[in-house]
This record gives sequence, C-alpha cells and structure tokens, in this order.
Amino acid sequence: MKAFLLSAGEGKRLLPLTESKPKSLLKVGGNPLILWNIERLIKEGVDELIVNLFHEGKQIRDFLGDGSRFGIEINYSYETELLGTGGGVGKALDMIGEEPFLLISSDVWTDFEFSTLSLTSDVIAHLVLIENPKNNLEGDLFLEGNIVKPFGPGKNLTFSGIALIHPSAFQDELKGYYELWKEVLLPASERGLVTGEVFNGSLVNVNSIDDLEKLDAYLAEE
Repeated sequence: MKAFLLSAGEGKRLLPLTESKPKSLLKVGGNPLILWNIERLIKEGVDELIVNLFHEGKQIRDFLGDGSRFGIEINYSYETELLGTGGGVGKALDMIGEEPFLLISSDVWTDFEFSTLSLTSDVIAHLVLIENPKNNLEGDLFLEGNIVKPFGPGKNLTFSGIALIHPSAFQDELKGYYELWKEVLLPASERGLVTGEVFNGSLVNVNSIDDLEKLDAYLAEE
C-alpha cells in the first residue's frame, strides 16, 4: 500500500521552533515526528511513501533520502507555493496511481493500526475520527452508523487527519490551493460516499509548543 504524508506546512503555530526547521523534524521522544510515523507505517505494511515538501523541504529530503535506510521507498512532491491539504495531494495524483492510498498528516502522532483500514466498493473515502479536542469543540462532522455526514443529529466529531482515500475522490477541475475537507471530502460526504470510525486510542495532533512538550514527556515515560 502507498501512503501520502502531508509535510509541506510552515508550522506557524510552533514558531520560533519552526522558523528555520520543518515541523515534521521537531523531535519528540528522541525522534523527529515524521520518523515516528514512517516507522509505524512500515510496521503496518506500507511499502511506498509520498511526501509533499515546501517549507524547509530540503531538510526533510536530506534526512529521509530515498527511504532505503528505513526499509521503505520514499518519493517527493515539491510545491513551489503551498497547495493546502487537498491541493498537495491533487498535485501528486500521478505518483499515487489508481489504488486507494493512506493519508496522514506528519504532525500527527498515534498508535492507530493503519492496516485495519479498508474501503467498501460503494465509497471513496474512510476517515478516522476522534472526540473533539479543546481547539475544535464544535467538531467537523457527524457519524450516522458508519456514514460520515456534514451535519445531522447526535454527537459531532473531529477528523483526525488519517484517512484511506480512493484517488477518484479528487476532481480534475480542482487546481492550485484547496483544502481536503472542504473541497474533496465534504462534497463526497453529501453524496453518502464517505465512511468513518471513531478512534479512542492515543492520537496527538501537534498544533502548539505545549502539544509538543506534552507529547515529548509522554513518550519519555514509555
């Protein structure tokens, strides 16, 4: 299976740490964030990785290389301007191919088992959802059974940044900068083409220096 690791962002909420370093290379538990993800992806059976690069992207490329020293093939999609979570993937569709691919943000740390993800033939994406964090109390979406809805009754949830997506979810007319949820997943969910599951295990989306420090302390105790 291929995985796409979102790693182009500027990490402005972690300034000054990210002034001259990409967020994915910040260390927690002794290793860069991106390496924690790569090691888990390999463990879960991913054999090819695509990483998009923008802010200080050369540092990421120099650290990871072609992936051979980690036991995985790594290819890169270079952005001359930020393309967003949707546009970044859309630019790399030729590299992704025609099979469903795993998507994960490089600033997510988790013990989620990626190998459990699957798509049924009647949907184009499956999302991993979490309980709403303090910085997103209103949530992003609803789950009706296992179908993701943009609105509805019951409890709202937050998209974790982990998904299994079929490339057909990306429309040819979408170019340049666009967001994954608003331009890709939201329209698909309105047509009943997105499923989801709630994950109650460990998952940290590193959005602040406080998040980084708490995760580092947690991993130091492991």
